Amino acid sequence: MSSSSRIQPLFGDRRHSVLWAVDVRAQEGQAPDPTLLDLPEGSVVYIVPVHAPLTWESGKDRQSVEQGSVLVVNTRTSPGAVTITPQSDFLVVGMRQTALATLFEPFRPGLVPGLRELVFGLAGPLRIASRTEAWDQVIAGFRNPVVSGPARAFWYESQFKALLALVSFNPAPEEGEFFCSRQKRLARVRVARAKSKLEARLDEAFDLHRLAAEVGCSASYLSRTFSATTGMTLSQFLRKRRIEKAAEMLVTGRYNVSEVAVEVGYNSLSHFSKAFQQVKGCLPSKYEAA
Repeated sequence: MSSSSRIQPLFGDRRHSVLWAVDVRAQEGQAPDPTLLDLPEGSVVYIVPVHAPLTWESGKDRQSVEQGSVLVVNTRTSPGAVTITPQSDFLVVGMRQTALATLFEPFRPGLVPGLRELVFGLAGPLRIASRTEAWDQVIAGFRNPVVSGPARAFWYESQFKALLALVSFNPAPEEGEFFCSRQKRLARVRVARAKSKLEARLDEAFDLHRLAAEVGCSASYLSRTFSATTGMTLSQFLRKRRIEKAAEMLVTGRYNVSEVAVEVGYNSLSHFSKAFQQVKGCLPSKYEAA
C-alpha cells in the first residue's frame, strides 16, 4: 500500500470470506500514488472508481477505467498483487468465483459480452461502462451502511447484487423507458425528502453529507438531482426558506431582528442582513418596520 492512500476494510476478509469489500481513499493533502493491492486467488473482483479514473496494472496487462465504469478481474488469470493508480478514491469488491458462477448460472444468456467467459472460464480483465444515477447510490450504500451487527451481511450482499445488476446484464430495450422513469421518480422522492428535512431544521448548520445519508444517496447525486429538479442549489433553497421564515416572524412584531436571525440559523447578524436583502430587496429592519 502506498503512503498516500488508505485501505479501509468494509466487509469480510479478502483471504477467507466468500464476499468482501474494501474502500481505498487518497490521503488528504497528498497526490495519489500507485496502490499495491493483493487480490485473493480464485475470486472475481470488481474495481470501481468513485470520483475519477484509475489505471490498473498486473504484469504486462494495463487497463484504464473511467468514472462510472467498473473493471472486472478474474484472479485466476490475473493472480497476486496488482497496482492501481487512482486519481481519487475507489472501491474493490470481490466474491469467490465458484459462488459468483452459482449466482449467475440461471442468467447466463443475459450477461454482457465477455462477462460469461470471465466468470465461467479464464477470460482476462473486462471493462464495463455503466453510468447511471443509481451508481452513486450503490457506492453510498457500500460506504454508509444503515444497519449494524449481523444485519451487515445482508446489507453488503444486497449492495453487491445491486452492483451486479448495474453492470452485468444486457439491457432489455422495452425496459429502457421504464428504468429512466423510475430513476426520475426516485430523484423526485429524494428531493422532496431533502426539502422536508431542511424545512424541519432551518436553525441548524447545513450538513450535505448528513442530509444525503438520511435520504439514501450520495452527496454528489443529491446535489445534482436537487439542482436539476428545483432549478436552485441546496444552499440557495435553504437560504430562501430561511429568509421566508424570517420575514414571517418579523411581520408578527413579536421578534426583533437579532432573535429572528438566530431562529433561522444565522449566528452573524451582518450575514443575515445581507442574505435578507438579497432575497427580499431590503434590510430586515426596514421589513420589520413595514
